[in-house]
Amino acid sequence: MNLLKSFSLTSNIEPGKSFIYDRLFPLDFENYIILETQSSQANFHYSFWHRTLELIDPFFKEANIKIIHFVEDGSYSFDHFFVKNSIPINEKAYLLKRAKFFCGSSKLYSLICSENNINQCFLKTDYSLENTLCPEEQIIHSSGLARNFTNFTTTPINNIRPETIAKRIIKACFDKDVEFENSLFVGALFSNSVLDLIPNCFFNLHVKEGDRPANIVVRMDLLFSEENLEKQLEAWPSVIVTNRAINKNILIKYKDRIPKIFFKVEKKSDSDFLKTLESLKIAYEVASSLPNEDLNKEKIKYLNYKKVHKIKSFNVDFLNGLDLSKVFFKTTKGTVKNGKVYPSKWHEKVGVNCSTEFMKERFSIPSVIDQSFKEDLDFFYILTSEVL
Repeated sequence: MNLLKSFSLTSNIEPGKSFIYDRLFPLDFENYIILETQSSQANFHYSFWHRTLELIDPFFKEANIKIIHFVEDGSYSFDHFFVKNSIPINEKAYLLKRAKFFCGSSKLYSLICSENNINQCFLKTDYSLENTLCPEEQIIHSSGLARNFTNFTTTPINNIRPETIAKRIIKACFDKDVEFENSLFVGALFSNSVLDLIPNCFFNLHVKEGDRPANIVVRMDLLFSEENLEKQLEAWPSVIVTNRAINKNILIKYKDRIPKIFFKVEKKSDSDFLKTLESLKIAYEVASSLPNEDLNKEKIKYLNYKKVHKIKSFNVDFLNGLDLSKVFFKTTKGTVKNGKVYPSKWHEKVGVNCSTEFMKERFSIPSVIDQSFKEDLDFFYILTSEVL
C-alpha cells in the first residue's frame, strides 16, 4: 500500500495528485538524466556506482546527454554535474520534473518522478512501507543477493550487481540490450592505491603530473630491515607495518615522514613499543590475525592502548561453479620486492611480475587460490566474462 492510499484509508479523504512547489535551478543544458549516487543514510547508499558509471558514461557522451548526480558532499572522477545535499528540495524537484530519467534509492525523488511521469529505475531497499508509485518494471530489488556476487557491506542495497543497474539504465534511455562482464567481488579498499614494500630494497615513486601517488607501506612484519626502512623513509613518506619494536632514533628522525604505524600483535609481542609511539605522537593502529583463543591471551597487555582489531579473513565461495578461465581481477595494491612490482603476494611468490602501471591492467585468477592471494582480496575487483 502506498503512502497516498494509506492516507486516504485513515482520513476518509481522497487526495489528488501530490505536488512539490519547485524553484528554478538554472542549467546551460536541457538533455540530462539524474542519478542519486550518494546518500547520508547508510541503508540507502549504493557503494558500487563507480562501476555503473564507467559502463554507462560512453553511451551518454555519444548521445550528448548530461549526467547530473545528487550527492551528499563528494563527486566522482567523471565530467558530470553534481548537485549537493545543501540544495533545497524545491530546486531538486525542478530538476527531477525535467529530467529524461532518474535512478536512485530515495523514495521522495521516486515519488516526484512518478507523479510527473518521469521514467525511472528505483533501487528498492526499504520494504517496511509500500509507499512507492512506480510500477514493478521500474524497480530493482535488493532483497536477494545476485548470483556469485559478494556484498562486503551489511546493507541490502549493495546486493545489487552494478551491471544490473547499468543495463537497466541503457535499456530505458536507449532501448538497447547490452551485456557486460559481471562483477563478482569488490574489495572494501579497492579505491585505495597501495604499494606493499618488502624491505630488501627501497622504492622511489615516479609520479606523473595529475596522477595520485600510491601509498607506500613498508612491511617490516615480512622482513625486518631497519637499514632499508631508513632508506625508504629518506626516499618517500611511508606507512609501516611491524610486529617488532623499531629503533626509537629512526622514529625520532623520520616521524614527520611516517603517516601511521600498524602494529601487528603476535604471540608474546612487546606492547611497550606502543608507549614509544604515543610519547612521539606517531599515529598508530593495532591489529592481529591470531586465532581468538591466542589473541584473548595477548589482549590484556593492550588494555591501556588502542583497541586490537581483528584482521579480516576471506573465503572465495563466490567463485564456486564458475569457469575460472573466464575470471580476472583488477587491483589497486602491488607488492614490491627486489625492486620489482607484482600484482599480488601470490604473483610475487610464483615470480610473475608486472609494470608499475599495474592498476590499469587485468590479471588472471590463479588456478589454485591460497592464503597469499586471499590476503590482498580487499584491494581486488574480481569480474567474469561468463554470462550469469
